[in-house]
Amino acid sequence: MNDKEFKYTYSAPTAEEKKEILKIQSQYMPKERDTKEARVVQLKKLDVIVKAPAKVVAIITGVIGFCCFGFGMTMSLEWQIISWGAILGIIGLVLMAVAYPIFNKIIAKRKKKYAEQILALSHVLLNEDNEENVSLDIKQVPTNKDEE
Repeated sequence: MNDKEFKYTYSAPTAEEKKEILKIQSQYMPKERDTKEARVVQLKKLDVIVKAPAKVVAIITGVIGFCCFGFGMTMSLEWQIISWGAILGIIGLVLMAVAYPIFNKIIAKRKKKYAEQILALSHVLLNEDNEENVSLDIKQVPTNKDEE
C-alpha cells in the first residue's frame, strides 16, 4: 500500500520573498522602448531638429552682419575711410535685416518636412493621455424614500 502513496508539499513564498523575487526579475526583463516617456523625448528631439538649423543660420547671419556694420562704422568714423566704411556698413545692415526672414523661411521648410511625424506622434501621446485620464464619474440622483 505504501507504494501507491503520493505526497506533495507546497509552500508559497512570503510577502518579503515575493517582493525580492519580483525585484530580481525586473532587472532581467527587457525594457520597453515604446513607453510614453520615450515618445515625449522623441517629440522634443523632433522639435529641436526643426528649430535648431534655422536658429544657427539666423544667428550666424546676424552676427556676421553686426560685425560688418561695426567694422564699417569704425572705418568711417575712426580711420576716415568713409566710402568703404559706408559700403561695409550697408552690407552689415542688409545681413542683419535678412537674418529673421531667413529664419522664418528655414522654419517653414522644416515644419513642412517634419509636420507629419510630429503630428502623428503628438496625436498618439494625446490619445494615451485621454485613455489614462478617463474618469468614471457616475452621478447618482438622490432618492427620497420618504416620498415613496
